[in-house]
Amino acid sequence: MNTNTDGLYRLTNKLFDASIDRTTAVVVGMIGLDALWWLFLYTGNVPMPGMMWLMKQGVPMAAPGAMELGVFHVGTLGAIVGYVVMWGVMMWAMMYPPMARFTRDYADVLRGSNVSVAATVGTFLAGYNAVWALSAVVPLTFHAVLPGGIHGFTQAHIHIVIGGVLALTGLYQLSTLKQSRLRTCCARVEPQKANISDGLKKGVEHGVSCILVCLGPFFLLMPFFGEMNYFWMVALTTVVTVERLPSTWGKEFSIATGVVSLVAGLLVLLFQPSLPLSFVM
Repeated sequence: MNTNTDGLYRLTNKLFDASIDRTTAVVVGMIGLDALWWLFLYTGNVPMPGMMWLMKQGVPMAAPGAMELGVFHVGTLGAIVGYVVMWGVMMWAMMYPPMARFTRDYADVLRGSNVSVAATVGTFLAGYNAVWALSAVVPLTFHAVLPGGIHGFTQAHIHIVIGGVLALTGLYQLSTLKQSRLRTCCARVEPQKANISDGLKKGVEHGVSCILVCLGPFFLLMPFFGEMNYFWMVALTTVVTVERLPSTWGKEFSIATGVVSLVAGLLVLLFQPSLPLSFVM
C-alpha cells in the first residue's frame, strides 16, 4: 500500500490485514456475481413467462411446477428461452457458493499473465453457466411427459410424488455415481497453462459433472417442491455447498442428507401425513 507517511502505513497495518491477489480477486468476483444473481431473482428481474396468467389462476409462483405451467400456457419459443434464462440465473445463484473454492483453486494453478488467467477463468465460467442454463430441458421434459404437467400431477398424487422424489433423492445421494462425481468435484486441480479454449472446455465438463452431483436435489426435489421457493433454494444451496467441503466431513454430510431424505420419503409414502400442496413465497 502506498502511503504519504510512515505513521499512516503503520496505522493501516494495525487496522487491516488484507491483500488482493489473484485468488482473492476470484473469490471476490464469485461472491459479487452470486449476490447479483440472487438480486435478480429477488427483485423479479428475470423472465417469468405466463406469470400474469398464473396469478389469475391463483397458482403461486412457488407452487410445484408453476413456472413450467406458465411456459407451456404461453407456448412460444420466446417463453422457452425466457424460462431457460430464469432457470439459468436460479442455478447460478445456488451453484456459485459451492463453486467458489474450485474456481479459486483453478485460477491459482493457471500459468500465465493476469490477463490470460482472467480470460481463461471467464471462459470457464461462461461454459459452466451455459451448461446449467441448458439443464432447464430436464424440468421442461418432466412437465411435458407427466399427465397434467408437474403441477397437475403433484396435485393428483401429492404423497406419491413428494414421498417418491424424497426417497429417490436419498437413494441417489447414497449411490456410487453420486459419491464418485462428488470426489471428482473436490479433487485437487493440476497446474496447467492459461488458455481460453481450454477454459471453455473445462467449464462445460465441470458443469456436466456438477449436474450429476446435484441431480437429486436440483432435478427431483426442486421442480416438485416448487423451484421459485426461496426457502428450498437457500436450503439446497447449503446442502450442495457443505457437501463439497474438501474433507471427509463433506462426504459424511452428503451421506447424512441422503439418509434423511430417504427416511423422510418413506415416511411420507407409508403414513401419508398432511402436506401443503403449494408453498407461498
